[in-house]
Amino acid sequence: MTEAEVLSRDEALFDLRQNLLVKVQSSAKKVRKSRHFVPIAAALIVVLLFVFLQYNRVLIGSVMAYVSPGSIDPQNIVVDPTTDINVGPAPRLIIPKINVDVPVHYDIGNDYASQMKAMESGLAHFAIPGASSHPGQIGNTVLAGHSSNDLLDTGDYKFIFAQLDKLAIGDSIYANYNSKRYTYTITKKEVVEPTEVNKLVYPTTKPVITLLTCTPVGTALHRLLVIAEQVSPDPSASTAAPATTTSTATQAIPGNSPTFFERIFGG
Repeated sequence: MTEAEVLSRDEALFDLRQNLLVKVQSSAKKVRKSRHFVPIAAALIVVLLFVFLQYNRVLIGSVMAYVSPGSIDPQNIVVDPTTDINVGPAPRLIIPKINVDVPVHYDIGNDYASQMKAMESGLAHFAIPGASSHPGQIGNTVLAGHSSNDLLDTGDYKFIFAQLDKLAIGDSIYANYNSKRYTYTITKKEVVEPTEVNKLVYPTTKPVITLLTCTPVGTALHRLLVIAEQVSPDPSASTAAPATTTSTATQAIPGNSPTFFERIFGG
């Protein structure tokens, strides 16, 4: 191929691109001048905004399920889980596998408002009749946390349990309570309906902890229960949970806050 032929082809391609660019610019100007352009563009922006406000927890929660939701304080790194050690007085839950180190709020009431308020700044103790124990006591200690929540909501722990489903049987969980660290080993995982509160109440002669959150991430359709038994300190030395409790009966396991549309239209 001669040099003249190469130049001729390049020139033809350049002319073609320029013609296409002129046509695209001309068409864009006609669209912008159209009396329908502004209303259509405005409607599209409104639709996209509403979709984002309604489904932001699904989008962000899905990302957080693959991104570490928290960070472990170096002083809470567990070297030997079987060692009986004293820790700080602040109640915390530590899950090294998913990089969770979060405050826990005990004895805060099991009604919806109390649970949502507590989960703004950590995990909520969901104490109900038959499942109201604390770490170190025989019975079920139930802790609730968000896997995802709306951007409109306040709090720093809206995605703290986004990776809870990654835990497997045999993994370790640590609870700091009353200046003592309790070690638990996961024995069971289960997905239940929000109304199946009875799944949290069962006879046990051991100290048990149950972590619960909404699943799938970004929704409040079901509840994921991660159940673990205490292995340290020696569970045989545990005391029975008090027979009396201020907990009241409840009809549903706590979940997410209302979505954008639910806030507007109810439901």
